[in-house]
Amino acid sequence: MTFPQFAFKNITRNSRSYFAFYLSSSFAVMIFYMFAMFIFHPGLDTGYINSAVKKAMTYAEFIIFGFSIFFILYSASAFLKTRKKEFGILTIQGASRKQLRLLITCENVIIGLASILTGIICGTILAKLFFTAGTYIVEMEPLKLYLPWKAFALTAGVFVVLFFWISTFTIRIIRSEEIIALLKGSDKPKKEPKTSVLFTILCILFLGIAFGMAPLGVKIDSNNAMIMLVFTVIGTYLFYSQLSVWILKLFKRNKRYYRKGTNLLWISDLMYHVRDNSRLFFIVSIVSTVAFTATSSLALLSSVFPSNEIHYEMELISSPSNEKEQEQVRYIQQQLDEQKIKYVQYEMEALNIQEYEIREFTAYNLLVLPYEEVALSLPDIQKLTLKDGEGILLGTFTGPDNGKLQIELRKQNMNIAIQTFEEPISMLREVLVVGKRDFEKLKQNIGVNTFYGFNIPNWKDTLDISDKINSHVVGGLYNPDVEYSSKAQIYFEQVQVPSLSLFIGLFVAIIFVLAAGSFLYFRLYTDLYEDRKKYKSLAKIGLSEKEMVKNATIQIAILFFLPFLMAIISTGFAIYALQQDGGFEKVFQTTSLTISGFVVLQFLYFIIIRTSYIKNLKDYVYR
Repeated sequence: MTFPQFAFKNITRNSRSYFAFYLSSSFAVMIFYMFAMFIFHPGLDTGYINSAVKKAMTYAEFIIFGFSIFFILYSASAFLKTRKKEFGILTIQGASRKQLRLLITCENVIIGLASILTGIICGTILAKLFFTAGTYIVEMEPLKLYLPWKAFALTAGVFVVLFFWISTFTIRIIRSEEIIALLKGSDKPKKEPKTSVLFTILCILFLGIAFGMAPLGVKIDSNNAMIMLVFTVIGTYLFYSQLSVWILKLFKRNKRYYRKGTNLLWISDLMYHVRDNSRLFFIVSIVSTVAFTATSSLALLSSVFPSNEIHYEMELISSPSNEKEQEQVRYIQQQLDEQKIKYVQYEMEALNIQEYEIREFTAYNLLVLPYEEVALSLPDIQKLTLKDGEGILLGTFTGPDNGKLQIELRKQNMNIAIQTFEEPISMLREVLVVGKRDFEKLKQNIGVNTFYGFNIPNWKDTLDISDKINSHVVGGLYNPDVEYSSKAQIYFEQVQVPSLSLFIGLFVAIIFVLAAGSFLYFRLYTDLYEDRKKYKSLAKIGLSEKEMVKNATIQIAILFFLPFLMAIISTGFAIYALQQDGGFEKVFQTTSLTISGFVVLQFLYFIIIRTSYIKNLKDYVYR
């Protein structure tokens, strides 16, 4: 039997142990491959939105690959620790360190190749669905299937190198151990877990401060956000290493409860499991919290920035000192004409009020337009009649009508009574529409600007040229002579970018959650050999199969859902802080819906692993 055959036999004999590793690795490869298919798609070579999608997908590739390194390294280390006794026996029989390294390398390469093949096949099958979902969410032109040989070569190349490198690196775990240590494996007596009163108090203090800042009304600026993050991380680790053990000891001191049924078994076992796996639970909680918080935040941003219902799809405000005004307007017209985009152009005089007061609130940069010219493009306003001293406010302000609210133009020494409030028509300013006499009166002491508004039915098709126009007209971040705005750019920034981030973040978050569940799966199978012997001994003194299943289920459920519950609590307070700071609405509904999806995914993972674990115990103990 050759070494590759021997390695393959080892994998097939321990298929249960390798299943979660193989499944999660395949999923990571599949997502990486589909993102690579997106990146190399020829349809993304041109276009502003396509360029942004390509760049975002590239960043996501680095995140997925970076996390894959950590995940595969941890998984390989977990397998090696469970097989120390096997390596000890092989060493006694004459296997050298070089041969052990070759064996481990062969096993990891076999699993890696299987994961790569499975991930690429599944990715190819689901590519059309992935393209359709991505282009629909981001509102891009549909992407056709193509021969993704670049994506195939990139995915296969980086993951083959990754699996090979991880296999050669993890051999160091057993390199320094003596044969007797390898033979003992995990069969070492454990001392009863101890807790520190000081660290337990610190855990309560840190979590209390971190979770209590937002509900107590503390402003969450960058400094306070960093305090919340640091205290949550430290408090979470102390929760698993100290506080959780202390709580289990309280259950143990309650003799009546502790000695009832199988409570003695699962409480005693959990004390060791939680303390021994405190680092693992800490990693799972932090990874899950990052996944939940990122996905909930992105979903929240996507829900609070709907399409901006602005009347003019393009706007340009030119100051009296702008010498290039006519050239800039002709450039906009030229760009629209070249793309055969239909539009209607409006030109009117405009006054820029630097400072005004409304509802005892001082505001700035109010755009005043004449009623007669605005009414030409707004049929609804044509029905209204303005008297002297009256105006129509078109913007985000709302309030009582019929002159009950006034705008005070301080420097112009004029008050305008608001006849009615209407939807905003400009992306650049709050707009006040006044009659001809009031407008002429204001013109006497203010330089007259020119406002250009463009109505464009197919405005979503103007993103590329809007970027070109902005670069040509404004020439940078700020130009004192001219201002330009486009609904397509606003929509891209406020709707399409959050949607793209949500689309990418959702897949990355699923990888994180599946990996977190896999970490727990690996730990369960690390302790399986010892648990089987324990339940075998308990069965001889009367432990029934039903009691064993109940006891194992309680332990698995706590191990699976305790870090998950901690992550949900941390996410809840983080999103609440975001809501308090940003004023977002529907936070609870959005966050609950997002987390519910992950709960369902985790519950399915729990059912699958519990079924496999219980079956393994039954086969050994009662068969």
